[in-house]
Amino acid sequence: MKRFDADGSLFSRTTAGSESAQRPTEVASPANPSPRANRLRSLFTGSVRRFSPGARIFWPGEPARNLFFLATGLVKLTDVSIAGGEIIVHLYQPGEIFGERCFLQAAQQYCATALEQSDVLETSASGLIERVRSRPDTLLELLGELSGRLAATDGEFQTFVSETVVVRLGAKLLALASVSDTASDWLDLPHGFRHEEFAQMLGVHRETVTRAIANLKRLGVVATGRRGPIRIHRAEMRRFLRGQNSGRVMVPQSMSGNPFITQHSG
Repeated sequence: MKRFDADGSLFSRTTAGSESAQRPTEVASPANPSPRANRLRSLFTGSVRRFSPGARIFWPGEPARNLFFLATGLVKLTDVSIAGGEIIVHLYQPGEIFGERCFLQAAQQYCATALEQSDVLETSASGLIERVRSRPDTLLELLGELSGRLAATDGEFQTFVSETVVVRLGAKLLALASVSDTASDWLDLPHGFRHEEFAQMLGVHRETVTRAIANLKRLGVVATGRRGPIRIHRAEMRRFLRGQNSGRVMVPQSMSGNPFITQHSG
């Protein structure tokens, strides 16, 4: 099993904690980690904490002192809606950092929770700054990661205010599945998401997500089974999203002789 080390390549140690494993364990690296992920990992010199599914990494109101690196697993950042329901603000994949409010010297605003078994490293903001001073090349990687996240958040906001739930869900499914390095046209979601979790990501009711998935299935861009993960057809989903952005509407097979006839809306 691959493991990261302090130089960004390998490590094998973990420490005990309230939600962590009680013994040293091997920690798998992300599949084909990017050069940026490796360089970001090298900024974290501490030991690994292993979180079980559902374990909290931090809570709202806690002092934000540390930055976190997700080595393996999946972590969700959540808020509470006015109605009291959970809203998923962001999902972190392996190789990403989170907890950047530590640079503001403020309290945590959201709750971070492991969605599946996750190996996490953390470092204090002050320690990270000292390491960046001695390695200026890593500053560009850190700024690039944070700037990219801002751009993605802005894009999601624009989609939220201008697109239908079907389009927003399609874009979210494609983004989640695109972490796969398979060359196949069909991509499996890396986590067994429930309709309720998609509803929390999009800020809609679960029933709305169920109807949207049914529409995407009729279009042939997603496939679902009783037990298996949701599958996304990469090329056709991209084509569907491009068609929506260009003002064209894709017609389901049940409405035409061709499953992907496009019509201009007007």
